[in-house]
Amino acid sequence: MKRTFFYIFFVAVFLGILEFVGRCDFGEGFSLRKTSAADELRVGYFPNITHAQALIAQQMEREGRSWYASRLPAGTKLSWQLYNAGPSAMEGLTIDSIDLTYVGPSPAINAFLRRDGAVRLIAGSAEGGAALVASANFVGQQPKDFIGHRIATPQLGNTQDVACRAWLSKNNVPFNRGETDSVQVVPTKNPDQLALFKSGDLEAAWTVEPWVSRLELEAKAHLVKEDFDSVTTVLATSTQSLAKRRNLIDAFVKGHNELTAWINAHPDEAKAILQRALSRETHSDFPEIIVRNAFPRIVFTEKLDRRLLNDYVAAGLDCGALPSVVDVEKMLDTTHLDLSKKDSGVFPLPSEIAVFLWESVKDLSLFSALLVTMRRLFVGYLIGFAIALPMGLLLSQSAFVRNTLGVLALAFQGLPSVCWVPISLVIFGQDEWAILTVVVMGSVWSLMLATENGIRSVPPLYLRAAATMGSKRFHLWTRVMFPAALPLIFSGMKQGWAFAWRSLMSAEIYVYIFSGIGLGWMLNAGREEMNVAKVYGVMLVIIVIGLVMERLCFAPIERFLRERWGLEK
Repeated sequence: MKRTFFYIFFVAVFLGILEFVGRCDFGEGFSLRKTSAADELRVGYFPNITHAQALIAQQMEREGRSWYASRLPAGTKLSWQLYNAGPSAMEGLTIDSIDLTYVGPSPAINAFLRRDGAVRLIAGSAEGGAALVASANFVGQQPKDFIGHRIATPQLGNTQDVACRAWLSKNNVPFNRGETDSVQVVPTKNPDQLALFKSGDLEAAWTVEPWVSRLELEAKAHLVKEDFDSVTTVLATSTQSLAKRRNLIDAFVKGHNELTAWINAHPDEAKAILQRALSRETHSDFPEIIVRNAFPRIVFTEKLDRRLLNDYVAAGLDCGALPSVVDVEKMLDTTHLDLSKKDSGVFPLPSEIAVFLWESVKDLSLFSALLVTMRRLFVGYLIGFAIALPMGLLLSQSAFVRNTLGVLALAFQGLPSVCWVPISLVIFGQDEWAILTVVVMGSVWSLMLATENGIRSVPPLYLRAAATMGSKRFHLWTRVMFPAALPLIFSGMKQGWAFAWRSLMSAEIYVYIFSGIGLGWMLNAGREEMNVAKVYGVMLVIIVIGLVMERLCFAPIERFLRERWGLEK
């Protein structure tokens, strides 16, 4: 009883401290962030055609004709930071790792909402360049034609994802309900989309250039709907950077506007420079035909079209991609900066985590993800155990097998389980077996080696005594060797379970599998939505599951085995 009260008291004090730290948000002071010099301007970008201004400016600088050298104050150091996703760029912006970034409107709006207005849009960059494409075998054109089929989007909540969901919602077409009576909108990375189109595992994708052109030219896809009337890329900054470097930012924006005008006035030269820049970024000879095919679909503009931004916000609210209403005028306002709000997003309030958990329990999304994850875990673990047990027994009896398969098992045990994800996707595509393979490969080696170690650790005296009493072959294995090795084998089973659990989380975070959303994917989705309470909430669930499995399942059995075999009192 005293121990129970101690645990309750400890948890209450711990939550109280977290609540206090979250409200004070010591994340602003507790940081190893690099502080930049006052004359340095740091700019984020993606290696996309829709980020042409950033790519062309860098390529010009490498070729000895810097665009910004004469447009920024003398002595200004301009540094470029490569990102592969909008949430990463906005994280860099809101923690003061960069000062500006080219990004899609969706991550910028989410950051504005989640970080108490700490983000501002200061210029346009690109419009259009997005489209819904379908495989050569798919003949549908209307939203209802996609019921029972999948549409891939680059990222949960990104500009194309919102556009796709809004298009379906506007036409009263259900999505992400049942696999046969609705459209499955599945976030899938652009390179994976191309591979899945080629393998025939994906029928449609709503994506952006250059991937629209690559799907057309390399995967023989055809256009279903072109999305010209949308904002694709904007130039965003933070209120903190505006307060510290307004003169540098104003000069950069002026140079950005002039570069945009130059691109529109010299399209052929711009295409050639862009092709060289993309070849440098991708470390390959980027196909010139992709640039030529994509360029006419994109409108490069420095203007921020309020109508298009408001349309995007309305679409996001309509399909549930945005958590609340956004005042576009406030996002464009660079004069009224409230620097008193310093939400670093590092320490969420325990009360906010509790709200997320309660809401996810009410809408059953947490239970659904938990069910998917646990099903994958049990199936993958059982398959691994079924493979590992006989192989471990074989290892224990054959020196040749130990010197071959045993060495291989030791090597693979040291390989991080997430390394199996790419090869699993190549073999199985975005299928349930891709996830199960990662779980099996993450656990089977430790189970195999534990079984071998357990059998070889049986004292020879036991075997000689059993042989003296007439035990041989099958009886010796089942009644002497295996029971004697069981404590060590069970310890290996517990370790294998831990490896399987970690492998599954790595796989679910890394990729969205068509057959269901798991806890790992929910965790990554919280990061992409910049919803720190969701990230911590899912982490808490994962921790609780680990504790429950250890305390209620493994610990009692292990205690029984150790007592039964006289290893402890």
